[in-house]
Amino acid sequence: MKIIERTIILSCAAIFLFIVFKAVYNGVQSNRALIKPQSSNYYQIIDKDFNKTVDVPFTNINSYRGNADYIYMSVDQKSPSHDNKIVEYNRKTQKYKTIFNSKFKLPSVQGVELNDTWLLWIDTDEHGGYLNPYFMNLKTQEIQPLTKENEENVTNDFPILIGDYAAWIKMNRKDEKAEVMLKNLKTDETISIFNLNSFTFRNMSLSATDGKILFTDEKNHFGYIYLYDVKSKEIKEFKSSYEFIGWARLLNDQQWVYLTFDEPSEPSTGDGKLIFYDASTNHTQEVVSDIDSVSELNTDFNNQVFLYFNDNGYYKKFKIKDHLLVEDGLLELHYRFSAENGVYIYDQEPPNEKYKLIIQSELPN
Repeated sequence: MKIIERTIILSCAAIFLFIVFKAVYNGVQSNRALIKPQSSNYYQIIDKDFNKTVDVPFTNINSYRGNADYIYMSVDQKSPSHDNKIVEYNRKTQKYKTIFNSKFKLPSVQGVELNDTWLLWIDTDEHGGYLNPYFMNLKTQEIQPLTKENEENVTNDFPILIGDYAAWIKMNRKDEKAEVMLKNLKTDETISIFNLNSFTFRNMSLSATDGKILFTDEKNHFGYIYLYDVKSKEIKEFKSSYEFIGWARLLNDQQWVYLTFDEPSEPSTGDGKLIFYDASTNHTQEVVSDIDSVSELNTDFNNQVFLYFNDNGYYKKFKIKDHLLVEDGLLELHYRFSAENGVYIYDQEPPNEKYKLIIQSELPN
């Protein structure tokens, strides 16, 4: 698969490359961020559920999550670099307000995550020297740092939310160790739940749903999937038949998908796979087996899977049927979209028109 592998980061240059890859993977960076559009190309927010279209003075909206009432976005508003603030957009009134301004001179705010109670994001600069995650209580609007800010030799990777907890991978670049961290956002209690044997682009992401956290690791020439129960603090290990695996996505507490990758030191063979696993039946299914390159693997709140691969220009959709993952048509979208909390959000870049951020509770046909 045509993706450059990154192992433990040991230099500032490597950190930059790592952050850029991570940002693309999370759908929070795009090439257009490097070229500032004119004011005539500011965004329009099109809310199809409310039948409202609003012009907003943002030249980029690169990371976003929403719910029935609000959309939270990282935006570029007169920034000298990339996105420089977090904005809350009220879907009912079409008004917006800034809730956070980057603390960096050349900012790159990104990594927005949202649930019913909490909001998360990452503040960093365009070089990715530091990643400072923050969280906000939606009710009180109080903002706090998730970890120590600007910590030397430590990277706190993009966090996710799971109820009243945040989970992320903490990497100590000095001793080349990485561990999965869990923080109770109500009590501030922070614990390490797992020490990773490896840390590459393949396993640098976490996935969570139904009170479970899913992540991958590699050891002894095999890939492993781990399922952690936040309430019981129990962890289950599942051995894969493949060595190089990652980008795991949890559909529910019994089913998930992940990708296989080529041997890092070998040329791409074009036979990467999308794997579906059902823990209730202990069945592994090869869903797609001709992946040469991949841009995004996504899931939604309806247990659907979306794979954007081989530069096809569209997502291939899948759904669960009789304990199998079956193809369910195509989705012609830009490979960056959000499908959380009952709301789909995606952007369009029509030629000679304003960029558009589209919000709706159902996907387009």
